[in-house]
Amino acid sequence: MGRPKVENKKETKSFRVDPRLWELVQSEALSNGKRPTDVINEALARHLGGVIRNKKHLDNDKLVHFLNRLEGVAKELGDMKGTISSYESKSRK
Repeated sequence: MGRPKVENKKETKSFRVDPRLWELVQSEALSNGKRPTDVINEALARHLGGVIRNKKHLDNDKLVHFLNRLEGVAKELGDMKGTISSYESKSRK
């Protein structure tokens, strides 16, 4: 059977941050009942969404459509990877 498949697995990354900026992140998180990690992820996603829209001249609807399709493709690739590894493990027996 194996372990359950984890979708959208998060990774820990290290980075340096100005102490004043970190204080702002912590303050924002505290005032909204969130974790600093959530505030950082949301800010990065918002920023990168803006970058993608500007570079590709996409409006919000097109960007959401693109991201939904990308999520579907990623899920399909994950399913294929699981199927292949299952097939390989059976063929080794």
